Amino acid sequence: MIALILGGLFFLLRPDPQAGVPRDRTIAVSLEGGEMRPAEISVNEGDRVTLRVSSDEPMELHLHGYDVEQVVGPGQKARLRFRADLTGRFEIEDHESEWELGVLQVRPG
Repeated sequence: MIALILGGLFFLLRPDPQAGVPRDRTIAVSLEGGEMRPAEISVNEGDRVTLRVSSDEPMELHLHGYDVEQVVGPGQKARLRFRADLTGRFEIEDHESEWELGVLQVRPG
């Protein structure tokens, strides 16, 4: 009986084999009326991230901490690509106006 309980606990509490494994993440981001959707993006450390961005107005998108920038305009799709190798919260802003649009949250891997 004890062996059965211990076996069940091991099965339930064992580490997830996918945890900590970097993944390719593609996330659609929409900028409309100065608002970003989703307003917060969460990824894991080590993930290879592509943000596919559409906007209703021209702007230069800037991801702080990663120094990634990309111009996007109405009717255009832009891509920001980076490896999430820094953990923490990072602002995503319109570079010219310095208006914060959203946040990237990178969780420790």
